[in-house]
Amino acid sequence: MIRSIAALCLFGSAAYAQEDPAPVNPAETSFALRHEAQRAVEAGDFETARRMMDAALGLQPASPAVLFGSGQLGILSGDDELLISSLERAAAAGIYLDMAALGEHADRLRETMPDRYAELDAALARNGGSVGQAERALIVDVPDSLIEGVAVEIETDRFFLSDVIGRQVLVVEPFDRTQASVFADAGDGLQSVFGIAADDVNRVVWVATGALPQTPLDDGEDATTALVALDLVTGDLYRRYEHETADRIADIVTRDGIVYAVDSGANRIYQLTSLSGSLEILSEDRRFSSLQGAALADGALYVADYALGLWRVDLADGTARLVRPGQESLLGIDGLSATRDGRLIAVRNGFNPNAVFAIDLTDDGLGVAGTEILLRGHADFGEPTLLDVQDDRVFVVANAPWALWPNDGDGPTESVPPLVVLEYDLD
Repeated sequence: MIRSIAALCLFGSAAYAQEDPAPVNPAETSFALRHEAQRAVEAGDFETARRMMDAALGLQPASPAVLFGSGQLGILSGDDELLISSLERAAAAGIYLDMAALGEHADRLRETMPDRYAELDAALARNGGSVGQAERALIVDVPDSLIEGVAVEIETDRFFLSDVIGRQVLVVEPFDRTQASVFADAGDGLQSVFGIAADDVNRVVWVATGALPQTPLDDGEDATTALVALDLVTGDLYRRYEHETADRIADIVTRDGIVYAVDSGANRIYQLTSLSGSLEILSEDRRFSSLQGAALADGALYVADYALGLWRVDLADGTARLVRPGQESLLGIDGLSATRDGRLIAVRNGFNPNAVFAIDLTDDGLGVAGTEILLRGHADFGEPTLLDVQDDRVFVVANAPWALWPNDGDGPTESVPPLVVLEYDLD
């Protein structure tokens, strides 16, 4: 547990050091509430701080930052019930914490609440354990690359990989799962490549391209973003789709020839209904905070919001509603896909533990009926990112080396390990 409540639950408070505009979405409101909690702690008003943290948790259910912040508040105020109840909720959310990190506070809980402490310690230990088995679908040495996404073209059994640093799409053929060749690159107008999808209907590979601080732009080259269609066989550029208000198109999902593209920079969702069409805004909502992966299930579009959970977006009018979570945290979801029967498959990263898990929705599609951890603690896990689900098999990038490519554009900071794509059989 981080020692300072400011560092732990506010993600840094500089943004609220002066008067700022009113928050416009739940994540910003939660941030503001946590800032007020910090100020209340500094004034010795622990009751107000607790109310602020409770309100923040209502906006970000099962948030590790808020739960650990509440636990730290319990430590600072001498409220052991608040401390242990916050940790119990974190354990139920699937979060891991080594109780030894609490030092004397853990010792006190063990002495004063032995039964609850034992149950909590066991639950947290389970969260840190390995779950599930997966095979290596491919392992490729890509030393100057940062592979983010994967798409599998079932008909030819080819793997397509998106490269953030190399500004390219790589293809791995079925006859050699250890070698990747260039399918398309900067010469086709690609900057960093993020989400990727193979489309058998339109016979194209869809690519989301944009720019980050890590993107190696040429001198004088402007940052751009687009949805790009590449010929499925040759990799030739078929067409580039831009939108005048786009910031960073990063994730895509396609079905029946229709494409949905998530703009993670502008927090907006676009729709492309045909190859000859243009990107149109499907949904934009001031509540969106950090949109990531997307999946089509039960006649709707589900979009992961890294800071808030899951949005269900109506395909007819674009209205968005937050999915009611269960106990398992829905925060930190990066990649999202769906099985043919509408079960969501999510990749969670950014807090401990990283995991691939399934989400079963309620009949109305607006709530979580249950979750199942599919993969956790796999030996190949570094930072799992995006995935593709094909024929009841989950293919996931297991070790995207984001940590080796800092925001200053330098890197890698050490040698890049071979890329591993894992295959998990849902049957």
